[in-house]
Amino acid sequence: TAIGNDTLGQSISLNSVPALESLFGLRNVAGALQGSLIIEHADQLASLEGLEGITAIGNDTNGHSIILNWVPALETVSGLRGVAGTLPGSLFINNADQLASL
Repeated sequence: TAIGNDTLGQSISLNSVPALESLFGLRNVAGALQGSLIIEHADQLASLEGLEGITAIGNDTNGHSIILNWVPALETVSGLRGVAGTLPGSLFINNADQLASL
């Protein structure tokens, strides 16, 4: 199942979800995201597993492709291993204290 984007150019936007522990519910999302992927203020999220079917990520109206902001428990971004090619926008990672490598 592919996902389009909203008027801001965002395909997936998860904001202020402090108890979110898993993205497994998104495991059927497949193909290219037309817009950006934004995850902010997800205090308990340790991985991006569940997003493996995403093959490309577009960008939003602000020029961002991926924003991972205030995800202090995030240890791995390996759930994005299916993404190939060039991101058309920026990659912004902030307050990801447990993330040791990309």
